[in-house]
Amino acid sequence: MRCDHFDAGTCRSCTLLDLPHGEQVRDADAALRELLAPFLIVRDGDSSGRTRDSSGRTEDRARVATDADALPRQADRARDDVWCAPLTSADAGFRNRAKMVVTGTAIAPILGIQGQGQVGADPALLGTEDLADCPLYPPGVEELLEHVRTLIRRAQVPPYDAARHRGEIRFVHVTVGADDRMMLRLVLRSERALDRIREHLPRLLEARPQVAVVSANIHPEHVATLEGEQEIHLAGDEFLPVTMGPVTLHARPRSFLQTNTAVAGGLYAQVADWVDEVAENDAPRDDPLRIWDLYCGVGGFALACARRPASTGTGTGSDVGTGPDTDTDAASPASAPPVREVVGVEISEQAIIAAREAAEAAGVIATFHAQDATAWAIAEAERTGAPDVVIVNPPRRGISAELAAWIEASGVPDVVYSSCNPRTLARDLAAMPSYRIDRARLVDMFPHTRHDEVVVRLTRIGSPA
Repeated sequence: MRCDHFDAGTCRSCTLLDLPHGEQVRDADAALRELLAPFLIVRDGDSSGRTRDSSGRTEDRARVATDADALPRQADRARDDVWCAPLTSADAGFRNRAKMVVTGTAIAPILGIQGQGQVGADPALLGTEDLADCPLYPPGVEELLEHVRTLIRRAQVPPYDAARHRGEIRFVHVTVGADDRMMLRLVLRSERALDRIREHLPRLLEARPQVAVVSANIHPEHVATLEGEQEIHLAGDEFLPVTMGPVTLHARPRSFLQTNTAVAGGLYAQVADWVDEVAENDAPRDDPLRIWDLYCGVGGFALACARRPASTGTGTGSDVGTGPDTDTDAASPASAPPVREVVGVEISEQAIIAAREAAEAAGVIATFHAQDATAWAIAEAERTGAPDVVIVNPPRRGISAELAAWIEASGVPDVVYSSCNPRTLARDLAAMPSYRIDRARLVDMFPHTRHDEVVVRLTRIGSPA
């Protein structure tokens, strides 16, 4: 990818842009393999490395190498068995969300990126380089930002001056969803400019009919955050559908959303495939496979892993009992037990509302709770027992020590950990010595940066420490 702003030194957010994308991925993959090598599974026995216990459940016969002479051989085998090919991104046009800081004046607004500007410039001037044409954004974003610039001029909305604590418009957020539809969000210091914005907004919507959602966020505090607590709907729908691989999510203005649509879709599909493997390796069972998605956000992993009720072949209720050859003794979706019992837990109520709506729209069975993930998991396990699979997708700080301790002691046979910070993942794995990495994959969510992500499937190899 070529970027005029990077070449001119006016934006360095893509710190690795001088390095070919393929080399970026290879270097990141090598660094992850080195970091996580102490936590990889080592198989004994047959080529599959798997055996069945007396209950019929499939387990890995695995051990951690302790003999110094055996370590190199076992490490080589582990790397070959465990690491999947990196999940790579396009090198341009992949970012579905633009978060622009507004500077300049109401007559000449500048839409930049927080903290970017001419190298060596006064820090007070950072964010003053116009970056609306950033090549990371997909087609249509730059055009919409130009219309937003026109809206700011027509409505005479002064950009916020952080040094003087004056002005109104702080940020402009654009999200690209399914069918190139978009969500526009204006972050304002107060409601003073709302009437003028409402007056001129119809002209923007007429020019860019793909804008499906418009809101204003009121952010009165003089702090370096991207949004406030109050959200005001201005036009269009309440949410934006965003299709990521096997799922269509409902993005609301305050929702967290993975910013690389294609890679996020691959991530959801990968985790769903691993859960499928768990189900296939399980002994026959009458009860549903229980899956807990902790830190579920708007429901991506939970929805990808959920299944429609059992039916006569299609998995949809509309095809049951509708034709002359239908077996009238076949179980209907209403009477058949679900193949899986999927529960998502997330602290954000807005995210849980979006997850429930997406599940209903997709016709899948999943339950979502707006609660603290750690507290809910501990209490629910005491009430109903531990699940078969736990999926965690925590923020950069990783999971809490309390949750790591619960997982370690829980007896859960399979855990999937999607990490946006490999170092905190390594810390959390050290706190769960009964688990080893059975599968791992680099997730190239943020090309041209050192922000690496990884998803791992963990298998319990022994009793809790």
